Amino acid sequence: MDKEIFEVVLNKSAQDSKIKRIIEMKSESALPTGENFTSTILKITLKVVLGNGRIATKTFIAKKGYTGEAAEQPRKENSLFRTEVSVYTNVLREMGYLMEEFGDTEGPLWCEFIHYSRADSIIILEDLKASGFNTVKRTEPQDLDHARLTLRSLGRYHAMAKVLEERGLISKDGYKPHPFLGDGIYIRNFLYGSLQTLFKGMRKSWGEEWAEYADKLSQMSCEELSKRITESGNFDDNTFKCLNHGDCWSNNMMFKHNWEGKPIEMRFVDFQIPHYNSPCVDVTSYIYSSVKASVRHQNLKSLIELYHESLTSSLDRFGYKGSKPSLEDINNAMERLLFFGTCFFTACVPCALTERTDALDLDKIFKTNGEEGYNLSVYCEDGVVETIGEDLKALVKLFEKR
Repeated sequence: MDKEIFEVVLNKSAQDSKIKRIIEMKSESALPTGENFTSTILKITLKVVLGNGRIATKTFIAKKGYTGEAAEQPRKENSLFRTEVSVYTNVLREMGYLMEEFGDTEGPLWCEFIHYSRADSIIILEDLKASGFNTVKRTEPQDLDHARLTLRSLGRYHAMAKVLEERGLISKDGYKPHPFLGDGIYIRNFLYGSLQTLFKGMRKSWGEEWAEYADKLSQMSCEELSKRITESGNFDDNTFKCLNHGDCWSNNMMFKHNWEGKPIEMRFVDFQIPHYNSPCVDVTSYIYSSVKASVRHQNLKSLIELYHESLTSSLDRFGYKGSKPSLEDINNAMERLLFFGTCFFTACVPCALTERTDALDLDKIFKTNGEEGYNLSVYCEDGVVETIGEDLKALVKLFEKR
């Protein structure tokens, strides 16, 4: 077969599967109440006629900007949607080219970007569920298999980002710090605000021993908390840094599982707050927000080793010429971020794990600077002590080291 005939064959094949006409269209919420905090997620279902005349059903995901007091702060500082569109059309596109260049067949770590309407503030994306991917249940922290796959994937993602930076395709400038590490408003409203509600819950229903821990931690002012957390994420110029995903937790990941229920592929979603820093910011955010505490306590060393191996082997695979971080470098960065990770886990994870849909009122949190908007009942639920108690004791020790 000569190339002209092959060209005709390929064009016909492409036309056969191409959408020729939309017959019907409907939209519905893609997520239950309480599962997304910064945007509305819709599932768009289309009944279409394909190029070969066949009638088929196609689904897509539409993200629409959230409105309300909670949306005003990020809107003042940055357009979350414009940032996400930039990541899809610049960073992730180039990562795809990089994978093609080096014959990486493991698959992308993101979904396909379709369209962005600035006028409507809507992003259209591939529906990953149509390809067999699903979210994990927010109220059930991830097990060891999911943690291993995610950290291996993060190593690939960070390595590709670093190679693109080395090639001049990603600039390390133009990205704001992670909001929980460099934005006093977010630290006050979310970390300090949720900690204060936690302390109230400890005094109310945890018992006398825990009330004493609450009294000790209550001595930490918002200014001191902000200073210590900001310093923990302020790495020097000699530290290995790259573009981070920025919001690594269970709700921003989708997994494909095999017939035994084991995760075999994963995709990151929601690229609205990328930042340039040590990749251990992503690693810390993920491990403390989304991995079962007992899994973290028992496997942290091996999980960090797995991440480091994935990062360095991926840097080699994609032809990185710069200096790679040693395992000691990664461990030192994780140790530096320990205070941040422990604060984040004890303060915010109870709200993430609760079955309640009224755990947070983001508008009220921003209106009151974090003094209101957290449901006290969340911190008094059965199982909360068992979930975060060990880490709370560790937080007291870290606080007393100041």
